[in-house]
Amino acid sequence: MKAAFGSIALRLLLAGIVLVATCLGAAVALTDPAPATLPGRVWAWMSARPARASAPPQARAARAVDTAPPVFSDVAFDDSGYASAIRFSGPIADPSSLQQVRESVMGRGRRGVAYLEAKLAELKPGDPSAARVRMLLGSIWMYEGEWDEAGRQFARAQTDDPKASPLARANLDALRGVAALRRGEVENCVSCCNEASCIFPLAAAAIHRRVEGSREAIEHFTRYLKLRPDDLGVQWLLNVAYMTLGEYPDAVPRDLLLPLGRFVETTDGLARMPNIASRVGLNAQGSSMAGACLVDDFDGDGRLDVFMPTTDPERGASLLRNKGDGTFEDVSDSAGLAHQVLSLNACHADYDNNADLDVLMLRGGWETPRRMSLLRNKRGVFEDVTLAAGLGEPIASQAAGWADYDNDGLVDLYVAGEFDPGRPDPRNRGRLYHNKGDGGFENVAVAAGVTNDRFGKGVAWGDYDDDGFPDLYVSNLGQPNRLYRNNGDGTFLDVASALRVAEPIDSFACWFWDFDNDGRLDLWVNPNRATLTEVIKDQLGMPTTGERPRLYRNVGGAEGFRDVTAEVGLDRVVLPMGSNFGDLDNDGFLDVYLGTGRPSYSYLMPNLMFRNIGGRRFEDVTAATGTGHLQKGHGVAFADWDRDGDLDLFVEAGGAAPGDRAHNVLFQNPGHGRHWLTVKLIGTKTNRAALGAKIRVDLPSADGAIVSRHRRITAGSSFGGNPLTCTIGLGAAETIKMLEVTWLTSSTRQAFHNTPIDCAVEITEGREGFHILDAGPIGSR
Repeated sequence: MKAAFGSIALRLLLAGIVLVATCLGAAVALTDPAPATLPGRVWAWMSARPARASAPPQARAARAVDTAPPVFSDVAFDDSGYASAIRFSGPIADPSSLQQVRESVMGRGRRGVAYLEAKLAELKPGDPSAARVRMLLGSIWMYEGEWDEAGRQFARAQTDDPKASPLARANLDALRGVAALRRGEVENCVSCCNEASCIFPLAAAAIHRRVEGSREAIEHFTRYLKLRPDDLGVQWLLNVAYMTLGEYPDAVPRDLLLPLGRFVETTDGLARMPNIASRVGLNAQGSSMAGACLVDDFDGDGRLDVFMPTTDPERGASLLRNKGDGTFEDVSDSAGLAHQVLSLNACHADYDNNADLDVLMLRGGWETPRRMSLLRNKRGVFEDVTLAAGLGEPIASQAAGWADYDNDGLVDLYVAGEFDPGRPDPRNRGRLYHNKGDGGFENVAVAAGVTNDRFGKGVAWGDYDDDGFPDLYVSNLGQPNRLYRNNGDGTFLDVASALRVAEPIDSFACWFWDFDNDGRLDLWVNPNRATLTEVIKDQLGMPTTGERPRLYRNVGGAEGFRDVTAEVGLDRVVLPMGSNFGDLDNDGFLDVYLGTGRPSYSYLMPNLMFRNIGGRRFEDVTAATGTGHLQKGHGVAFADWDRDGDLDLFVEAGGAAPGDRAHNVLFQNPGHGRHWLTVKLIGTKTNRAALGAKIRVDLPSADGAIVSRHRRITAGSSFGGNPLTCTIGLGAAETIKMLEVTWLTSSTRQAFHNTPIDCAVEITEGREGFHILDAGPIGSR
């Protein structure tokens, strides 16, 4: 096992041991006797006992007070086991080998089980240290999806230390409840998936038929809440458990009953969106773990396909080809993706201007540097050209973005690394890869001034100051975010603090967009810091300190941006992962979908949909649209896959642990009776996919005035993948006064005055007129 641990992994594991001891209410002596072997050092920390004789009288008296914190508090124990299991990853001798990357992860949970069981066998009967080991062991069984065994280990941990406090034992009851509740989820809404499964609030068709898991969860949560009645997080899970049995609210004890609050707010004017993913073949491979979702035409046949990387070590990335008959077919193997494993996020662009959309796959996020994959596309068949392109240096990354920052007609690439200033690894500095035009890239981040040197989690390109050069936003975990203004000479200047867009400090996915249709790019930044209790408090309208997203309105000039989050109704405690935006109801204003959760199984909450009301405010339409899926939402894309003129919603679902697999989701938009226009751009001097180009549509309003709709060519969020075409809602307008395109590299504008509506048009840079694409609706089953 020695080779399986690096110094960083050791520190992480030791931190986990201390956390376990904290949750069990035990103090841990932070002394390291430094035995010869690394596992021995780990075990020395595990078995450390509180110092006794030297403790002052005040400290001895304090021990009589039960100070064990709630298990899902700010010092939360990761019940998914992911944080424990990753420390048992194997070595990677050859960084270029994806097979070694796969092998390092395959079986790491079982390696952890074997290691901890061996340590348990070495303990003498009655050794209270066994409780801490069993808590870790139970978490790794949770990682593996072995719920009964995890529950047994947590139960044994309750009796292994006779001096454990009642609150410490109660924490283990909460963990046993989470294991049982997840077992019920898997046996019902995952293994026996139907269109209503996991959609909150649960309909009759989603009620669990196999009730044992939820029944057991209720028993454990109730016992826990007798000692911790103020824990709203566990109280929420108890209410969800009753809901899965169809017994909410009647059977919930009155003192533990929670209203559903904002989770069930309804609104008029929006129809429910059924989940048709299984019906159309999106789940042919079964359930999946966390990953990305890119929707675009990857084989050049004019239909939108779905590209989905995954962190599941047992499979490669997936390409689901749109057959044009209302179904998708799995062509992953013939597309060359079988060996493209363990990627949490990806982004697409046509980097070589050959009319085929290429894909960059990212690896190592939350873990350790691993190699990326640059996949060159040739009509739906992908070739891994990473090493030849000069992108082979490993990096721990979950976020990247394409843009032509120097306006030479070739898209360049920024990759955000998870650089920890406390444990600096130069491989994790941010990288700006300049596209040389010969198939290769050169990292110019140092000269450009964009290394970030922070823990990057989101990347967004956008020309916020309209000077013709894309600017770069990088969201960071634990430190202020960056807004790198493009100086136009190959260098950038961080103006985030000056323009007041450096928060939230713990950030995640982000994007530039024009939410109010004033022609200026605004900025959305997702947070990444809140407990389950804080989320539930916010949903119930209670005061909470949990982090909120930030919506920064671009006001232009020296002022730059203004935080309008509260003003527009987005002052909500949320925990987004995957997310994206699109015009759900074709009113011309961009709406938002947030895939929520954390790796821990206990973070069970519905994903969220927010409708944009005229660029003035947002309202929660999750319940009205039926899009509140309870499984963790990662890659998100809005796309009109069936070419009927409205945007449907794709969600890559599933968590970071093998036990947290889920089925992917396709919410079908039933339409809202409004007009639309889809625009596809082809660059000639500008990069061929026209990334960064601007589209403006002028429409007549009811009072005779002209209103405009503004769009940029972008894939949207840094954890999502919209098509590089624009479907623009026209509302009730029956004519278009003008359609205008502003091209990036040539700085030219083309205006069209006879554009039809309710169709798709193709516009080529520098060519007169437009081409109406002969692409009728695709029937669905």
